[in-house]
Amino acid sequence: MVSEGKEHAVQHLSKAELAFIAVLFDVQASLADGHEKKQNVYQLTFENIKTVRGHLDRTADGTVFHYRQAPKGLKFKIEDETEEQVQQAAEDDEVKEPKEGKTYVAILTDAEHIEILVEINPHDISEIVQSARDKETATI
Repeated sequence: MVSEGKEHAVQHLSKAELAFIAVLFDVQASLADGHEKKQNVYQLTFENIKTVRGHLDRTADGTVFHYRQAPKGLKFKIEDETEEQVQQAAEDDEVKEPKEGKTYVAILTDAEHIEILVEINPHDISEIVQSARDKETATI
C-alpha cells in the first residue's frame, strides 16, 4: 500500500538496503490474481532518481520498476452492521494508488521490484535523507 509522509519515509529508509527518491513519470496498472486474492500490478516509470540506499545500475530501461498492492482495504462484517455499512467502510478504506507527478521514496526488494512506496513532499527530501542517516547511525 502506498503510504504518505516524511515520518513513514524515514522509518522505512532507515531499515532499507536498496532505496531511491524520485518523481513518478508514468503509471501502467493492471489487475492480477495473487496467491490468495487479486492484486493491482503496476509498471512505474520514474525520473530524476536519487539513490539513497544501495546501488542501482541505470540502464536504458532502468527507470521502470514493478510494484504490487491489494486493490482495497479489508473490512469484515461486525455484528449488528448492515451490508450497506460494511460496503461503505470498505469504500472508505480505499487503497492509495501511485500517481504521476508525485514524489516518492521507493524501497526495493531488488533492482526491479518495489516493495514499499511512500509519497512525500519534494521540499522534505533533504530532511528525509538526513533523518534516515541519523536513525541508521543511532542504531549501529
